[in-house]
Amino acid sequence: MRIGKRLMVLAATYIIILVAFVQLGSAMNTNWQVERYQDHIKVDTRKTAIASTKGPTTPEGTYKVRESQIQIELAPGHAIDAIVRQPVGAPGSRPACLFIHGAGTGKASEVYGDLASAMASAGITTLVPDKRLDTYSTLHRNYEAMSRDYDKSFEKLRSWPGVNPAMVGIYAESEGTWISSIMTARRHDVAYTILTSAPVYPGRQQMPMAATSYLDLIKAPSGIKKVIPKLLGMDFSSLGLEYADFESLPYLDHITQPTLVNYGTEDVSMPVEQGTREIMRRTRNAGNRNVTVRYYPTNHQIRTGSHLAKDGLPLESHYTHDLEDWINGVAEGTGADQWATPMIAGSSPDQLFAAPQETNPGLLRSLNTLLILMVGGPVLLLLALLSSCGTALAAWGRKRKLQRDPEEARAGTTGYGSGIAVRLCGLGLGSLVVMGLLVWYALRVVRHALTLEPLSSAAVAGWTGLRCLSLVLPLVLASLITRAVTRISSHHQEEGTEVPPRGIHLAAGWGHWLTLVLTVTGSILVLATLAFWGLFSL
Repeated sequence: MRIGKRLMVLAATYIIILVAFVQLGSAMNTNWQVERYQDHIKVDTRKTAIASTKGPTTPEGTYKVRESQIQIELAPGHAIDAIVRQPVGAPGSRPACLFIHGAGTGKASEVYGDLASAMASAGITTLVPDKRLDTYSTLHRNYEAMSRDYDKSFEKLRSWPGVNPAMVGIYAESEGTWISSIMTARRHDVAYTILTSAPVYPGRQQMPMAATSYLDLIKAPSGIKKVIPKLLGMDFSSLGLEYADFESLPYLDHITQPTLVNYGTEDVSMPVEQGTREIMRRTRNAGNRNVTVRYYPTNHQIRTGSHLAKDGLPLESHYTHDLEDWINGVAEGTGADQWATPMIAGSSPDQLFAAPQETNPGLLRSLNTLLILMVGGPVLLLLALLSSCGTALAAWGRKRKLQRDPEEARAGTTGYGSGIAVRLCGLGLGSLVVMGLLVWYALRVVRHALTLEPLSSAAVAGWTGLRCLSLVLPLVLASLITRAVTRISSHHQEEGTEVPPRGIHLAAGWGHWLTLVLTVTGSILVLATLAFWGLFSL
């Protein structure tokens, strides 16, 4: 009967604890999620060729290319290197193109070389400047300031011999399209703009879409994908990542010059269809219908050979020809209704997920709070381990000291009582193990996502195994609480008798109580972390 009563108390305690963490995990969810993209774009033809009704343009390879190494002063005492590539012997004033870097570092000698040289051989003078890095870092980026730096390069190109200053445009990739959009909105002398692999939306909206797409491709468990909104909706200001909320959309409302939009259909990191529709809608509202769109069966950099960005990959074979024909067509004055080829063409795009329109955080609003949970729990558990070791050494020393007086040694015995120490040890070690497995599993998923290597069926099943292990921890905690309560109750019932107390000794040494508090508190923080990661979700 007593055993049945204890089991009922244990079951009730377990259910209460489990429900509490299920509810906590639910409260941490956001009111938004990443949805499948539905509004797909239909291309008119798979051929990406671009032609003007005004006649053929200068083909690639027509001119030899001369490279000039120059310096451009961005601020007093600060200059960058740049490379100008120009067609040798090209007659008259020619169009020109300034290149803007995407994310990361960028030396003029290391990027855009094949693209810029090909353009120059078709009669288009190109300028590739170094990327200014003293004001650019992982944690801080000011796109307005960066656009003003590129203004210096733009002016240099406009004044270059043989360049028609009224026909200088911009080519930008990825993050660089945010910078070029600022420039085209602010300057009225940008003749054309080329937006390649444009994220369009703020990083906080674009990244959930990209991360979910990567996880979907590697067949990650749905529980992992559901964590993305909770993570990317948080406040990152403590890290200085204010550029995650940079709003580029308003600048698109001011793009009135001819625009070429390029995307790789194998690029799952960008809104290849949603972004195109956003650009076309906003430019049309600005009265600009001269927007050409091309899709290539390529990666983010419009290169073939890998879905991922890698050094040495070749450009798609038609890409440079299409760019040159479009730029030279624009230079000849081709209007929106004067293109002989469709405005939207190429490979059929298939965007997997949509960039969300809102990214409000859940209950856990700050990244700092999450870090406290994820780091604080294991730290407290490790401190509990040290405390238990210190207490054990102290007890051993006391035992040696009192071994000549058994009665005094027995009277001085302190501890948790029957079964408490085992449960406490199981709770602490179990929490550390599950937390370690969670971190290991998350890192493994990230590695697979970055390489687009699908998870094995065993790895996918590992998430279910992790959830099962997580469910054991509340049971151990419930068992500890139940045992402690019943032992303390037994202690009070046995007071005044000659039978020594069998439960938790209320006079236990401070080391025992410190270990107890550290273990229980650390385990609760770990359980809260597991709740955030959805391991207790229904």
